[in-house]
Amino acid sequence: MASPISTLTNDANAGDIDAQLQLADLYENGFGVLLDQGQAAYWYRKAADQDSSKAQSHLGQMYMRGVGVPEDYEQAVEWLTKSAEKGDAIAQVNLAWCYQHGLGVEKNYEQAFDCYLKSAELGHAGARYNLAYMYSKGIGITRNNTEALNWYLLAAKQGHMKAQLNVGLMFAQGTATKTNEKEAARWYREAANQGYVKAQYNLALMYGGGLGVPQDDEEAFKWHQLAAQQGYARAQFNMGLFYINGLGVPQDFKAAEKCFQLAAKQSYAKANYQIGKLHAFGLGLPVNEMEAVKFYRLAANDGYDKAQYRLGHLYAKGQGIEKDDVIACTWFEKAARQGYQKSQHMLGVRYVKGLGVKKDYVHAYAWLLLANDSIDKHISEALARVRDKLSEGQVSEAGVLASEYSQAYKRRDTQLTA
Repeated sequence: MASPISTLTNDANAGDIDAQLQLADLYENGFGVLLDQGQAAYWYRKAADQDSSKAQSHLGQMYMRGVGVPEDYEQAVEWLTKSAEKGDAIAQVNLAWCYQHGLGVEKNYEQAFDCYLKSAELGHAGARYNLAYMYSKGIGITRNNTEALNWYLLAAKQGHMKAQLNVGLMFAQGTATKTNEKEAARWYREAANQGYVKAQYNLALMYGGGLGVPQDDEEAFKWHQLAAQQGYARAQFNMGLFYINGLGVPQDFKAAEKCFQLAAKQSYAKANYQIGKLHAFGLGLPVNEMEAVKFYRLAANDGYDKAQYRLGHLYAKGQGIEKDDVIACTWFEKAARQGYQKSQHMLGVRYVKGLGVKKDYVHAYAWLLLANDSIDKHISEALARVRDKLSEGQVSEAGVLASEYSQAYKRRDTQLTA
């Protein structure tokens, strides 16, 4: 008596499309036969040549991934198009991806949008997510956040975790809807429960701040820990802060350092800065100013303003490194140009005294003007003393300088936020 596989193979060889599809599926997944992607592609091709939409879709995907056949996006587009024209949602979403990224076909955002729309209307969650993304960014279609939210919601309700995260973000930010932190937290939780690291991190922030959920440091720590275990640097860093401050866990500086080290290995500047502080102040570690300099420098070189200020301070004092007022001012200026007011104040004072820079009351006044947004009365007093040394023209010149500095770091903040 022939085995089921032999019978199926005979039927497939005789041109039975259903048998060809079944056989392809068995070889593709290793059910009842040895896993053999080449054989899977062979039988999908047989069915595809007989105009089977399902086979054409599968074959197109295999060409996209280079599974069972050589990677060939032009072949992928050819087979996906045949299937998509018959209304196959999976073929449509894959074809859209090819048009969106110019794979095997000239990049065409409008065509990608149309393919995503067709697939989305057939209920494909991934297509709905990508369609929403295109609406949110104005890719291939006029930007429309209301449409974006509608499609994200449809995908989110199907369990698409990236869509759930984006729905949460839109509720949190009040984009195309009223701000609703409770709804934001609900959708973050949906995605977080599926293990989506960004959602776990955002949910941790919600618990930490009591946004949409009762404030709960233990819950915040739990979600940070889950995200940290997946290697998310921000969560690893925040766990360190929780250990330092004893939030949701007993205070533990050594545990904090371990968390910071994990984030620092991913070049997370704030983590290097915190490790520097632990060394500088002897928190869970022996005081070691040279190590503090080392970690402050790592963070400073990555552009972190607080580290640049702290490194400048150590150069100015000669702590852990040879005293050098010129280098100190270099680091103070880097932080000052990012809007860090302590550095702006320090740089202003140094221009007054000529420490590490040539004495210059105009520049001193400009930096002190910027630093004077803070509530430190000493800055106001220093500003008044310098003002007395300037002519009206010099005061105007300093004001122009201060405005230029301010606009520069405000533009930078806008770019980073986008």
